[in-house]
Amino acid sequence: MARTGITYEQVATVADALVGQGEKPSIQRIREQLGTGSPNTIHRHLKAWRATQAPAERRAARLPDELTAALAEELERQAAAARADAEAEALEAQHTADELAATGEQLEEQVEELSGRVEALESERDRVTGERDEARSALAEFRERVRELEAQRDDARQQLAEARNRCQTLEEQRDEEREARLEAQREAKQTDQARIEAERALAVAETRTEAAQQQAEERAKALQEEREARQQDAQGHRQVLAEQRDEYRERLAALEKQLQEAQKRAQEAERGQTKAEVQGEALAARMEALESRQRHDREEEQGQLPLGS
Repeated sequence: MARTGITYEQVATVADALVGQGEKPSIQRIREQLGTGSPNTIHRHLKAWRATQAPAERRAARLPDELTAALAEELERQAAAARADAEAEALEAQHTADELAATGEQLEEQVEELSGRVEALESERDRVTGERDEARSALAEFRERVRELEAQRDDARQQLAEARNRCQTLEEQRDEEREARLEAQREAKQTDQARIEAERALAVAETRTEAAQQQAEERAKALQEEREARQQDAQGHRQVLAEQRDEYRERLAALEKQLQEAQKRAQEAERGQTKAEVQGEALAARMEALESRQRHDREEEQGQLPLGS
């Protein structure tokens, strides 16, 4: 957007003030007084101000009339020539300055317009850069989200495959359980049949057990009676054994006495019996006595000795 330039009134006021101070208005002085303004704009307004000013009267020195006339004529001629050249140069310079001022103002307006465009473009550039950064960030987030979704997709596929395998395993287990249930039902039927048969057998066994128990009680009673009778018999048997033991001891003492007498006779024998034969008879008698005693002791310990023997 173009800036608002200085006005003619501002330039004219400053130029009048400078003239009042005895100074010559110039573009630099006016710009210093205003503190702003384009030199081209100040030049244009200053030119317009100067056009409104009356030329200052000049007081010439007093000379002789002839000299003055001649000098005036010569000066007029030279001045006319110089004025003509100066006016031509001034007009050309003024024309050039006007063109430069107009071109400068146009350039300033273009610079201001271009500056506005540059500011707008920079603002647009910043906005686009921000949008680009946001788009890049969004794109990076989108790519990250895509990677996450792909990973989730792979996990879902893996889980789906595992679920299918589990379903297949569950179907196989269901078939196995169904077969096992049917088998269990068959076994249950067989078990029920076996239970019925077992209950029947149990009833028969209980009947038999009761009979056997009764028989056992009767048998136990008979055995108790027999045991009591045996105890009584054993008591009498022990008494008989004691008597028989005393008898055998007496018989053993008699046999030992006979042995001693046989040994004595063997020593005294002189008719055809040798000492060895006598000793053999004595030894045989002693062995018989010992065996009879050992047999008697075993029978006594085992209770096998008959009553009254």
